[in-house]
Amino acid sequence: MAWSSAMLIQAANVIPQAGVYYNIVQSGSNLVVGAVNTQPCVQTPANSLSQAFQFIPVEGKADTYTIQSYLGLSLNKISSSGWSMIYLITPDALNAEWVITNDLSSATSFRLLLNANNKYMASDGVTNNSSLYCDKSVDHVNGLFSIKETTIPTDLVAALNGLTLGDVSAVTADINLVTTTGTPAIPVTWTSSLPEVVSTTGIVNRPTLYDATVKLTATLTQTINGVVYTMDKVFNVTVKAFNVADAKLAEWNFAGNLISEINGIVTVNDTRSGMVGTVKNDARIRTIGTRPQYNVLDLGSGTGYFDMGAEIGKAIYSLTDYTMMAYFRVDNTNTTLANNGNFIWTFSNSADAGTDQNGYIFGTLKDQGQAISTNYWNFGNQSVAKDTIASLGAWHHIAYSQSGTQGTVFIDGIEVATDTITNLPSTAITIAGKTGTLFNWLGRSCYKDDAYLQKTLLYDFQLLNVAVTGADLVGSMDGIDAIPATLESLNAAYAQNPDYVLPELTTELNNLKLPNLNAVTANIALPLKGTDTSINIAWKSTTPALIDSVGNVTRPNYYNYKDTLTASLTKNGQKVTKQFYATVVVKDGTQFTNDLLVKYDFSSVVDSTVTDAAEKHLKGVLRNNATVKSIGTTEKYNVLNLGDSIGYFDMGPEIGKLMYNMNDYTLGAYFKIDESYNQMIPNGNFLWSFSNATDILTNATGYVIASLRNQAATISYSNWTTEQTVLKADSAFKGAWHHFAYTQSGTTGTLYVDGNNIASLDTITTLPSMALPKSGMLGTPYNWIGRSCYAGNVYLRKTLVYDFRLYKTALTQDQINSTEMNVENIIPALNKASDETPNALKSVQDSPYTVLPNVGEININGLTGTEKVSAFDITGRQLIINTPSRIVANAGVYIVRINNFITKVVVK
Repeated sequence: MAWSSAMLIQAANVIPQAGVYYNIVQSGSNLVVGAVNTQPCVQTPANSLSQAFQFIPVEGKADTYTIQSYLGLSLNKISSSGWSMIYLITPDALNAEWVITNDLSSATSFRLLLNANNKYMASDGVTNNSSLYCDKSVDHVNGLFSIKETTIPTDLVAALNGLTLGDVSAVTADINLVTTTGTPAIPVTWTSSLPEVVSTTGIVNRPTLYDATVKLTATLTQTINGVVYTMDKVFNVTVKAFNVADAKLAEWNFAGNLISEINGIVTVNDTRSGMVGTVKNDARIRTIGTRPQYNVLDLGSGTGYFDMGAEIGKAIYSLTDYTMMAYFRVDNTNTTLANNGNFIWTFSNSADAGTDQNGYIFGTLKDQGQAISTNYWNFGNQSVAKDTIASLGAWHHIAYSQSGTQGTVFIDGIEVATDTITNLPSTAITIAGKTGTLFNWLGRSCYKDDAYLQKTLLYDFQLLNVAVTGADLVGSMDGIDAIPATLESLNAAYAQNPDYVLPELTTELNNLKLPNLNAVTANIALPLKGTDTSINIAWKSTTPALIDSVGNVTRPNYYNYKDTLTASLTKNGQKVTKQFYATVVVKDGTQFTNDLLVKYDFSSVVDSTVTDAAEKHLKGVLRNNATVKSIGTTEKYNVLNLGDSIGYFDMGPEIGKLMYNMNDYTLGAYFKIDESYNQMIPNGNFLWSFSNATDILTNATGYVIASLRNQAATISYSNWTTEQTVLKADSAFKGAWHHFAYTQSGTTGTLYVDGNNIASLDTITTLPSMALPKSGMLGTPYNWIGRSCYAGNVYLRKTLVYDFRLYKTALTQDQINSTEMNVENIIPALNKASDETPNALKSVQDSPYTVLPNVGEININGLTGTEKVSAFDITGRQLIINTPSRIVANAGVYIVRINNFITKVVVK
């Protein structure tokens, strides 16, 4: 590479030399700048030519260079991104101009400033292959570099450049894979992406039907002065199949003779290769028109889609030139077509492309385009699109054609977009060891959070291994019906009858009856065939644990449960449904006889299992080093110790079944937060949580919670957006025992702290029996003390908990304070027990303090003013202290505590 003869302006401490290749070393980590495919990153030094760079001055700009690897690739910012970087053959103007700037830490260290955005290059992580970005600040900890001259193994480079396999575009015989090459002889080892097709010794096994593209990688190795250098060269080898596949590889037109149904599962054969697809979720086959009629795929309004199966994925892996196309009709009521997703077809190596990032092809109606990526949307992605959402309310056709490196989108047979697409399925998305894409769908995205294509009808999906033209689509290609004529016929059929149902299905649906299901106690006889035996009937229950698909009934514990049975009647792919509502009667002897349902007082503990003291003796489990400890000597109490980490108490799934049935109810528990706990402000600190999910953020399915962060009791159908809350708005007190209770009576929710009514609202209309029940579940499965149902929240730490209770009625204030819960007496007793605990406190005799009783007061000598002083009478009631060194007290016996020292005194 020739250097510019123009005068160079240089002021930086570090000045790379002309014609010299360097490793760019990241300070601190000692990783070097390298590459994963075309992604710049930092890597473990490997003597790789992708880690060797020369600095080429930019004419007339001080300390400014393009940075080019020995492989001829320049370090660039992606022009359309504010931070992402890429290696390109041609430097992209300011996006490839890097300024070496000094750093005060060292005369040999520098930072790299990008002229395009005046930001610095750094990595977020410092592990092998951590990506580099160019949006960092001047003081970013991972943005400091130095350079180290590196050796270029010229013989190795020459051998690599000279290595060839000849024409491997149509291989039918074994390949000669050399083991040495060049002068001197450089050792060569081989790896194969599909060793069952081409082995590492060159033996070829031709596929039966589809051509296979195999990546053969030659690794050349040379040792120079004790340093091992390696270089790789990849050959894309196309091995011809024994049988030549038809140009039309697959076609699903959903004709009645291609549809089968077994046990409610509808499958459809394609017309060409015998591939079998499956109608999923609430998708169905729908007939439109009267004469002619068309069977079409109705994707429904939820998560319906069509799974084309794995076999078509093998065809996808063979494609170079190809075409994908289908007819579609999006209903006028579709309001989500502009959302991410809305894929009309998907061929992917993963069901979660955002996480796995291992390649896919998709067509989308969001922008009427096609995308193919080696990885995912932000890396290795190429696309071409019309860039407008599809039209609603009529039938249309979309086709994508790949010819060489040109990709073209056609709408209704008319070209609407074209661009260069170099990612070809046979080389861009193939994965070593796999024979095809496994996730091949109509109507579903390979990104798990994307929108399904809803309220849309599909017809005649086709996959071809040739590129079609606009002329082919409008009628001049054998095997493809002229699109304008087909669109006219589809629109006419829809206008005649948009949802034709076989008369025999309608008759059977109307005649289908079940016995009275208002009080189910025994199995139900569910018919699996209609009176017309060509009609199949499949059954689905919202809660299979109550009624399964053949009518077997399992009566629940504790309460009656409602269930819905859905009958799906199918014939020739058509499906109609009918619902039956049932109440499954509680199992005899499992009902509760008392209002008190659950009482976890931690008195019964075996290993980590705690048994509640109420009538059903439910089981809970201590988790993550939570423990049960004993406090007190005069009277002992077992209490839950949540510890100082992520300890919590799992109350078990049975209590969740009770929560599903609560209308009027009471929840309550005692707690003592240690004075040293300093994490009360962050979200979390839940005293209890009854939830349908472990993380409501990602699965918003409802909960009942109480938080000591703001002393709040909350209920929600989903997440925080539908909450109803009663709260005090202040954090709970620390350092002593307190009681927190919530009652629900009708629509009135009331909060009690230490037996006192501190907040009440008569607008709590959301009840557990309404908000919590979810399809397929009998109760909240995640029922915890000390842990939040929001995954990122803090656990309740440094806290003791005692006597958690659940009642199926709303207790009165008197019941909470004086009778049922007896808060007014239990709190003093717990405080007394805590102060008596031998392993918690030491005698005042071992302290620098002196406690002296006097007439009407207690005197304390030796205080410095920083101590925490408290005093309790023998009933546990705490004295009010105005002057710690002189505590006013009536005659009697008292416990005095100074920090962690304790003593007993008698005042006369």
